[in-house]
Amino acid sequence: MDNETLREIRQIEDKSDFVVSWFAKKYNKTIFRVGTLNKVGCRTWEDYKGNKLMCFWDTVIKRYTTCVNPVITYKRKVH
Repeated sequence: MDNETLREIRQIEDKSDFVVSWFAKKYNKTIFRVGTLNKVGCRTWEDYKGNKLMCFWDTVIKRYTTCVNPVITYKRKVH
């Protein structure tokens, strides 16, 4: 990897708080993303069916993403 790529990876890592995964029915597969909830508009809630939902900022593709029944697989410690 060149220095530019490493710098980009470090920036994404610094802006990310967790790795989340969920099963996407639309694609029939499990999706993994890195993100943060530290942005206006991010939230968690439960729908009328009892599903847990989370809207978070995806730090790689730089957009909001909503997932259903997420599993947090990694959470960065706050120093």
